[in-house]
Amino acid sequence: MEWHHVLVSQLGFDSCPVTLGEYVSTTGSTLTKETLYPALHTMIQKHGALGMQILPGTTIKAVPKYVRLHEIDLDAAVEFLQDDSVSKDDLLSSQLERPFTLGTNAPLWRVTVVNGRIVVFAIHHGLADGQSVRALHAALWSALNSVSADEEGYGSKVTISANSSIVDSAEAYTDISISLSGFIFLLRTLFTPKKLQEGATAWTGNPVPKAPILDIAVRCRQIPAEQMAEILKRCRDHKTTVTPFLHVLLAGVLSRLLVERKLNKKLKTIAVTTPVSLRRFTGVSDFELCDHVSIAYHFFPIAPFGVNEPFPWDAARKLGKDLHESLPKTRELFGVLRIMLRRGVADTHWTEMLGKKRGAGLIQSNLGRFPMDEAQKADDAKWRLEGVYFAQSDVVTGCAIKVNLTGSPEGSTNITFSWGKGAVDEDLAETFIKEVEATLDRVLR
Repeated sequence: MEWHHVLVSQLGFDSCPVTLGEYVSTTGSTLTKETLYPALHTMIQKHGALGMQILPGTTIKAVPKYVRLHEIDLDAAVEFLQDDSVSKDDLLSSQLERPFTLGTNAPLWRVTVVNGRIVVFAIHHGLADGQSVRALHAALWSALNSVSADEEGYGSKVTISANSSIVDSAEAYTDISISLSGFIFLLRTLFTPKKLQEGATAWTGNPVPKAPILDIAVRCRQIPAEQMAEILKRCRDHKTTVTPFLHVLLAGVLSRLLVERKLNKKLKTIAVTTPVSLRRFTGVSDFELCDHVSIAYHFFPIAPFGVNEPFPWDAARKLGKDLHESLPKTRELFGVLRIMLRRGVADTHWTEMLGKKRGAGLIQSNLGRFPMDEAQKADDAKWRLEGVYFAQSDVVTGCAIKVNLTGSPEGSTNITFSWGKGAVDEDLAETFIKEVEATLDRVLR
């Protein structure tokens, strides 16, 4: 997956996953160079990926090489802003629209500190997946609480240890080979005419642009801790989990809007994807940085969830079962990508999508509860972390509408809705968000 994410960034199709969180000092301190730099020193020494650069090959088809930097200048990687008017939406979208440059002496991550308390991390997708961006916050939070007063005042230069290492690719820890059934499915996908495939009658948003563009809109929303507790209770009562519950709700609301706007002509389903963390198979901790993620694909019938209808819990329960059963098979996507990359056809696969029908319309990525160690739960911790959000790019050929969820240490669950400019009509996207919020409130009454 690392090579894949390097390739799509080279093609200009993807930028980086991004996360935002607010750090609150119990002593009234703010994040300055004096307080932040010692913590970043600790993070860089602990996580070898933060000291890596990627050298692209001589051609787009060549294997990229991960190399260790000798030194990182924090003054170049960290930006301090003072702006009371800037929104979380703008902070995230501005980072998502800034790709990293490969093959330089600069790190493939950056930090923006806003008003001395909000921290925005951006990191190249070839180094980190969605779970990893939360690991960045977990690492910074832990480091801030462990740095003593006499350690403050570190310089801006960080020497990278020659012994630093990174977590290997998923295939080093788990089997990613393609099964016979998976190979047959791949052949059927490759050789069956597009008009006869299931995706031909699926809503996937507007076509892929004819040229890559990283313009993206982001909207941040929050599910308070009390409301999230009620969602969890309802899901337990109906023997399902939050991810399938939200999938059914999101697809039902989107179906209603498509029918109301007469956008479902000749369409039967919505093409939906679910990112799947492979750490359950690779054994890598949630506190580590790696790119161990795959995708599960589904087609949801265009079935409007009416304003006055009871929630279809049976559908959520069935989807949850189907998702659980599909988890092992998602590793095979790595096998497919490996074949495409080694045969040198991956780049043309993506570039040939330009100007054509998009592959999927909706994605929901749910990272779950925020990982915390015992020190972070301590009542005497110097810093608290709250209001954590994350978002990702994949804006050119990816799903038209992206819904990313993460638990936050204070108990809320925070959501980013995002879409590429032109991937979906803006009015549809904005209305979708409002209707999702209203429908969720109604279901929980």
